[in-house]
Amino acid sequence: MSASTGQGSAFAAKPNRTARSRGTLSALTLHTVRLRIRSVVIWGVALGLLSLVTVATFPAMEEQGQQLNDLIESYPPEMREAFGIGEGTDLTTIEGYMASQVFNFMAPLALAFFPILASSAAIAGAEERGTMDVLLGAPLPRWQLVAGNFIATAISLLGILVILGLFTWVPAKLMDIEALSVREAAGAVLNLWPLCLFFGALGMLCSAIFHRRVLATSIPGAALAAMYFVNALGNTVENLENAQPFSVFHYYGSAIENGIEWADFAGVTAVAILFVLLAAIVFRRRDIYT
Repeated sequence: MSASTGQGSAFAAKPNRTARSRGTLSALTLHTVRLRIRSVVIWGVALGLLSLVTVATFPAMEEQGQQLNDLIESYPPEMREAFGIGEGTDLTTIEGYMASQVFNFMAPLALAFFPILASSAAIAGAEERGTMDVLLGAPLPRWQLVAGNFIATAISLLGILVILGLFTWVPAKLMDIEALSVREAAGAVLNLWPLCLFFGALGMLCSAIFHRRVLATSIPGAALAAMYFVNALGNTVENLENAQPFSVFHYYGSAIENGIEWADFAGVTAVAILFVLLAAIVFRRRDIYT
């Protein structure tokens, strides 16, 4: 009788441990998201204002659109590509104008730093602050610290994109720019999500490998700049053409003009998840600075 009771207790304990583990992960994720609400609003409004101003200036630029196209065409191809103005981009359309001014240049380069900063603070930042022993003394499995912070970053990033999308579509609607539909605006901002998560996941991996936050921030930041220019200049510089597939920007595209390429969207997201899994493995095996 006692043996069967003990066996039953063992089976009962396993689901309890699983439920407790899920509860801890959910609590960590929600707590981290709440801590980042103000940052989400600040980042969203800052990028949203850039988009709003761009939308507001479009009617005036539309009148001189062809002249602007001719002027852009006179620039060297390397300069056009470096500033996100691809071949065939029509600045007389709201889609082409927004792509060149916001979604192909400023937004991806600026917004990618949000997950980089958030991820670098998750492990290396906690070690530098001396709070890692408090976090792991919860008790909190190390993989949950990695997963919880990454999920919170993904949710926070979606919050920023919602704000950016509203600052893009609502002004266009108020100004009777019917060409910019809610579907195009939503696609433009959603397409930023896997790209930014990629660099956030890279930042998480660097945060797990290194003990210093400066390295966990600067390495993904350098990779961001290098990948952008490799992809941008690869269309005009022959020596860089073969390196384009190694840049995540090669799979980014221009969703506001052509829609989201879902295969690329899923592929970049999968690579980001792989980086996070590697971060969890590395962090589990290394010593902690307290």
